[in-house]
Amino acid sequence: MRHILSAVVLSAVAIGLLGQDPPHTPAIQGLDHIPIAVNDLEGAAARYRELGFALKPGRPHEDGIRNEHVKFRDGTELELITAPAATDALTSTYRRHLAAGDGPAFLAFFAPSTTRTAVAPEALPDYVFLSGRNLSPTDRPEHFAHPNTAESFVGVWLAAGDLSKERQLLESTGAMFTEEDVRVPDAVRAPVAHLAEGDVVFLPASRQLIPGRPIVGATLRVRSVETARSLIERIAGARLVSFSSRRRSSVFLPPSLTHGLWLELRQAS
Repeated sequence: MRHILSAVVLSAVAIGLLGQDPPHTPAIQGLDHIPIAVNDLEGAAARYRELGFALKPGRPHEDGIRNEHVKFRDGTELELITAPAATDALTSTYRRHLAAGDGPAFLAFFAPSTTRTAVAPEALPDYVFLSGRNLSPTDRPEHFAHPNTAESFVGVWLAAGDLSKERQLLESTGAMFTEEDVRVPDAVRAPVAHLAEGDVVFLPASRQLIPGRPIVGATLRVRSVETARSLIERIAGARLVSFSSRRRSSVFLPPSLTHGLWLELRQAS
């Protein structure tokens, strides 16, 4: 014990002598989940099962909201969600959203409870919120056993004429920005914010699928892009857009298959 205490003291002294700050944990550490609003929950859930996703049924909500979860072992997820009627502020928001069609309604970033209060509510765009990991004691191995081999939500694509608030939020919480050649699914040059657990791609408003909706795509890591591609092409009845490089291989599911967003299934090389 004496040796351990001595090591701790020496480390603290060294930090002070070198003028270094102790390690800092960013308030926003990664991506958490996307609620995808759908008018027909049963139909959307059936489609996602056809695309090779295992779903976990959601719990009943007092305001009438119903949902199904595409869950991954690391706590990230996609959430299929519907609000049959406007009974409060949240369900009213969903009903307005659904009037224009299915698609992503919100984006949750992963911020542990120990760092979440470091982000002021007014710093968040109106479609963004902070969340802890959605792990549950009722999760079962079969909820993570996706036939398409998906295993994590690792990227989100945003498109708008002004994403300065989103950029300021991520910069202020430790994200590193680079300019990169990205596939969405065609090749474009775009800013990318790198979080400890996930990336955010910034695109122009011309990439929006429905005017006014900034969330246009998500990237999921898969173990085998070939397994995913062959399974989904049988359902789609056509070849999907794909891309391969020395670093990764991807297949892209169009919004017509996924209820309103591009889904990139990516395997690291």
